[in-house]
Amino acid sequence: MSEEKRPKDQLKAHIRAQNQALILETSERVFARQGLAKTTTQMIADEAGLPKANVHYYYRSKKDLLEAVLERILRLWLDSVSEFNLEEGPKRNLTRYISEKIDQSRINKNASKIFAMALIGEEHFVLDYLRNLFVTELKREKATIQAWVDKGLMAPVSTEHLFISIWAMTQTYADFDAQVKIMLQKDELEESDFDEAKQFITRMVLAGCGVVEH
Repeated sequence: MSEEKRPKDQLKAHIRAQNQALILETSERVFARQGLAKTTTQMIADEAGLPKANVHYYYRSKKDLLEAVLERILRLWLDSVSEFNLEEGPKRNLTRYISEKIDQSRINKNASKIFAMALIGEEHFVLDYLRNLFVTELKREKATIQAWVDKGLMAPVSTEHLFISIWAMTQTYADFDAQVKIMLQKDELEESDFDEAKQFITRMVLAGCGVVEH
């Protein structure tokens, strides 16, 4: 490749990355607001300020676009939540994990809603992703939790039900934020509400798991 062509190729790659990011960010907002079934690529194009043809240039169909959005969401979640550290013990790890999950509900509310919609609709992409990745990660965390149980740092628990419960408690602040706002009698949730939720859920989980000081 000549030196003359490289800047042009770099510019094309930059434009492509910018357009894809814009389309995915816009899609996330529209899918969360309209629902997976009602959303059209025309709606996404209109909100992004792009011709519909540009959307289909990068994503051939709404299905391809939804899968790209879901993959982006799942990667974001996995990158933003720390793995358990055996040496730090259960109290510090569970406290941090719950805090990070609540932060995801606060910062990426739309992402959580789309994920919930996809699960309810049994989108094959999400189900396959969960089977291939989350189940593998759960096995690793299960081994860590069992090691803490063996050391007497916490009571024996079902790792599967522990994570199901934590996900349900933390993600409800995004998926059912309207219900939470009604219960708290607020028009919008504030950071202090999420902090209070972290503290409450953490106390429940640590007590329920019989976690001892470490």
